[in-house]
Amino acid sequence: MNYYIALLKLDPNYTDNAVQQIKKLPKKPMRDINICYSYYVFGTWDACVWFQTNKHDSAMSFVQKYIRKIPHVTETYIMPTTTIKEYK
Repeated sequence: MNYYIALLKLDPNYTDNAVQQIKKLPKKPMRDINICYSYYVFGTWDACVWFQTNKHDSAMSFVQKYIRKIPHVTETYIMPTTTIKEYK
């Protein structure tokens, strides 16, 4: 499966509300999507959702249908990622 990361910018007046909605995302919101993690991040972005799919179109659809519809998410940046090494 291919990994993607969705970086999210949140309205600072409603960070807690947006985070609660991110927490409610199901592990498998769509047939081809598996959410791996959601994180707080620091710097330009406020949070991220890391997910897997085999289809680029599914990634785009997931972002449109789920991520961008979360209230108080003001900006998104989506990147495909590739594992360099797993530390387990």
